[in-house]
Amino acid sequence: MISLQELNSVPAPQFVAALSSIFERSPWVPERVAQARPFKSGVALHAALCAAVDGANIEEQLALIRAHPELAGRAAIRGGLTPESTREQQGAGLTACTPEEFARLQQLNGLYTQKFGFPFILAVKGHNRASVIAAMEQRIENTVQHERAVALREIGRIAGFRLVDLVDEPLGSRITSMAEQLARISERQDALVCSYLTCAHRATAALIRDWMLGAGLQVEIDAVGNVIGRWPGAVANAPTLLTGSHFDTVVDAGKFDGRLGILLPIAVIADLRRAGVQLPYTVAIVAFSEEEGVRFKSTFLGSRALAGQFDPATLDSVDADGITLRQAMHTAGLDPAAIPAAAIPTRNLLGFVEVHIEQGPVLLNEDVPLGVVTSIAGSIRCLVSISGLAGHSGTVPMHLRRDAAAAAAELVLAVERCCSSTPGLVGTVGQLQVPSGAMNVIPGRCELSVDIRAASDQVRDTAFAAVTAESERIAARRNVEIQWRKVLDVGSVPCAPKMQQSWADSIARVTGKTEVRRLPSGAGHDAMVMARITDMGMLFVRCGNGGISHHPAETLSTDDADLAACAFKDFLLNFPVSI
Repeated sequence: MISLQELNSVPAPQFVAALSSIFERSPWVPERVAQARPFKSGVALHAALCAAVDGANIEEQLALIRAHPELAGRAAIRGGLTPESTREQQGAGLTACTPEEFARLQQLNGLYTQKFGFPFILAVKGHNRASVIAAMEQRIENTVQHERAVALREIGRIAGFRLVDLVDEPLGSRITSMAEQLARISERQDALVCSYLTCAHRATAALIRDWMLGAGLQVEIDAVGNVIGRWPGAVANAPTLLTGSHFDTVVDAGKFDGRLGILLPIAVIADLRRAGVQLPYTVAIVAFSEEEGVRFKSTFLGSRALAGQFDPATLDSVDADGITLRQAMHTAGLDPAAIPAAAIPTRNLLGFVEVHIEQGPVLLNEDVPLGVVTSIAGSIRCLVSISGLAGHSGTVPMHLRRDAAAAAAELVLAVERCCSSTPGLVGTVGQLQVPSGAMNVIPGRCELSVDIRAASDQVRDTAFAAVTAESERIAARRNVEIQWRKVLDVGSVPCAPKMQQSWADSIARVTGKTEVRRLPSGAGHDAMVMARITDMGMLFVRCGNGGISHHPAETLSTDDADLAACAFKDFLLNFPVSI
C-alpha cells in the first residue's frame, strides 16, 4: 500500500507508476490527474481519475476498454492477466468453471466482441459464475453506444475497488469524503433529498454496496432494500454483532444524519481487514433503506423488516403521486412477499450498535467529541386533517367562518403550550399545508403533522392527551372537524448497560479521559427498533454549527470522524463475545 500523503507528494512519474495497476495497462489516466494534486481523499482521487476517462476522446476510451481482458478468456488461459485481474477473476470463481460454463463463456465472449468490437467489461467483485454469465446474456442485447458507456462505468468501479486496496489514508478524511460523495446523489439539484426507492435512493444503495464490496464484505440487498455487508468471524457459525444506520434522508438534508453510521463501520472494517485482523464474531453492517418516513409516511421500514416487525398493511401506504409502497417495491425489483424472510434470526446475535451524530448542541457546547447514549426518547407522530368550509374571503363575516387554517394555528400553539412545561418534552408541527388554497378563499381544509417526544413515555402520553383534548375544544369552538391519524407510536428505549459500558471504556481508551459524557437521545433511531430483538448501544459524535441537523448546514469535522472511527475500532477489538 501507499499513503495518500505520499501519493500527493511524490514526483509525477512516481505517482503514475504507483497507480499503474488501477486502470488496466493505461498509464495515461493517472498522468492526466497528476497535476491536480493534492487530493484530500481516496474518494476524491477516484473521482478525478474517472473524470479523466470521461473527458477522453472516443479512441482513447475504446483503447482503455480493449486493454481489459475477456472474462475466463484467452489471456486467462495462457496466464497473461495482470495480478489484479487474476485475483478478481479468481474471486468470482471464473478459474473454476465447469466445462459447460467455460464453453458458454467462450461463446458469449465471441458473440460480444463480434458485435461491439471490444471485450465484455464487468466489475466481478460480488459476482459468481452464474451471475457473470447472466450479465453477459443480458447486456449483449444493448446498443454499441449504450454498452460503451456501461463498460466505462464498470471500469470506474474496478478502479474504485483497486484503489481501496492500494491507498492508505486517515479514516476521518475517508469517511467525510464518502459522505460528500453520497450527498451528490439527490432527487433535487438544489438540495439533498433521498426518499425511499426513488432513482436517487437506488443509486445511493448501489454506491454503498460497492463500498462494502471494496471493504471485503459479503453483500446482499434484502426484500425492503436494506444493503447488508457481512464480515465473517474467524470461526464457522460465529455469533453476529450488528451495526449500521439509515441512508434515506429528509427533504433538504445534511450529509451525515444516518449515513455516518454506515460509512464509518465500512471504513473501519476495511482498515482492520487490510491489517490482517480477524474477529471472533461476525460483523454485519446494515444500511437501512428507510427510517425517515418521508415518502410513504411510515417510518423505520428497513429496521422493522430486519427485526421481524414489518406491518403488511404498510404496503398499501400511498405517496404524493398515488403510488403504493407495494407498487414502488415492484418497480425497484423488490418482492414484498419476501419481507418476512428478511427478518434476521435472533438466536446468534450479540447486539446492535449505532454510531450517529448527536443532532444537538450538548457535546459541542461542552467541547466533548464523543458521548455514550443512555436512552432514546419515545415518539408519537400523527397526521392531522382539519375540515371547515371554504368561502369567499370578502363576503363571509368573521363570526360565521369555519376557517380550517385558523383552527390549525390554534392547534400549533396548543402543541407548543402543552410541550413547554416539562424538561425533555418536545412537540413539533413540522408540516402545515392548505391544500388548493388561494389568497381570496377562506381555507376549507388544512393538513399538518404533530410530533411529540419525551424520554418518559408517561410524560409523552400525558402531553399527547392534553393536545388532543385541546383539539376537541378548538373543533367545537370553531365548528370544524379535526381528525387524527397516528403514524408512529414508539416507546422510549434504554440502551443496554453493558453496551454503554463498552462504549465508555472505548472512549476512555482512545481519548485518554476517564470522565465520559453520557446523554439521552431526543431523536429516534433504527437502534430503538433493533432493541426489540437484541441488546442495543449507541455512540454519539459531536456535530458543528450549533449542533444543527436535518439541515444542509449539518457538519462533522474530519478529526471527530477519525476519533469516532478509533473508538469504534477499539469497541470491536475489545467487545466481549457472549450471548
